[in-house]
Amino acid sequence: MVQGFVSQSLMASMSRLFTQPSRVAVIAFASFIGFLLLLFGYRNSPTNVRSPSLAPSDSGRGTISAARQKSLGAIQNTTLGFEKILAINLPERTDYRDGLALAAAVSNIQVEFINGVHGDTVLDKVLPPKHVENPEAALRGSWRAHVNALRSVVEHNWTTALIFEADVDWDVRVRDVLTNVALGSVALLSPSSPQGVEDQQLHLSRLSFPVTEAPLSPYGDGWDVLWLGHCGMQIQRGSNIVVIEDEDTVPEAQFVRTWDADERSPLEEYPAHSRIVFQPEGCVCSIGYAVTQGGARKLLNSLGLHRLNAPVDIMLREWCEGQDGDGPHVCVGTLPTVFASHRPAGSTAGDSDMGTPSEGFRDRGFTQNIRWSVRMNMDKIVRGDTDYEDQFSDTVEELVD
Repeated sequence: MVQGFVSQSLMASMSRLFTQPSRVAVIAFASFIGFLLLLFGYRNSPTNVRSPSLAPSDSGRGTISAARQKSLGAIQNTTLGFEKILAINLPERTDYRDGLALAAAVSNIQVEFINGVHGDTVLDKVLPPKHVENPEAALRGSWRAHVNALRSVVEHNWTTALIFEADVDWDVRVRDVLTNVALGSVALLSPSSPQGVEDQQLHLSRLSFPVTEAPLSPYGDGWDVLWLGHCGMQIQRGSNIVVIEDEDTVPEAQFVRTWDADERSPLEEYPAHSRIVFQPEGCVCSIGYAVTQGGARKLLNSLGLHRLNAPVDIMLREWCEGQDGDGPHVCVGTLPTVFASHRPAGSTAGDSDMGTPSEGFRDRGFTQNIRWSVRMNMDKIVRGDTDYEDQFSDTVEELVD
């Protein structure tokens, strides 16, 4: 009797299971639909930059192995393929922080802020033994802030870190740009790269990347500094030069500007829309630079413990070039710059905290050397528009056969 009751109960339960959806099944199905809606909403959110792929650049990257492609995939993450991104910002410069926080958010980039330092809080007794006499407050503060960033990299043992100054700007397609830079860096640092030929040009479209093991960094192994944000640099004599042609993010050479208005851009020697990657010299401005753990330790030793004899960018340049008996070290640069300083509309007094503010008014903001500037396109981005403004539209139509 009991056996018959159990059998009948089991059959009844099975019947209900197949004829009526269980509560668990309904909840699971609803959760799945909710997840899909959230995913769809995120991918189509108007507050995230949509970065179209660069077909010309993709087709001009040569042969890339599966392992290399996998390592390049890290550039799509929230720290652009580095372990950490730091941004130096004086606490009272809320305008800088607001702007960078928004630019990073719409670009799906995660930035950790490090407080800038007021020079009058840097005591004489903490200055390195080799320092200029009575360094100005701006010099002291800038030096200490950058050294603090380097020390943070060392203390946390991050394998790589990208260090920004807080007025930084970049192209909507920054991940495509950095993928090309990464391939250029790997080619430049490769042991198989031709050596002994001065200014040897390596065209990316003709190179192969057959590695079976991915490097620790998508930007290659063996570098100390990637100088990605600057306001001018030259090609070190004897350096190999990796040429990436047909990169849509690169302005025509006539639009590329440096700190020296009379300086002729090395890009004038290459086809239009070419990016070049090389060992640099004469670098100016430290808008954005990446360091490895080894590079950060060497820089902390040199700039933190031994000298304060120039502004940070000049000391970094001397360190890369091996001046002052320090090096040389493995530094990689690119033209045009990947990251640049944004100058917003409004008072020009806030352009810099390093010197005497210039009194004036700017009707329209700008960012030099960046075509689809995130900051210049912010109104469009937050509305969800994708018809981005090009600051440097081509002036010469390409010939069509």
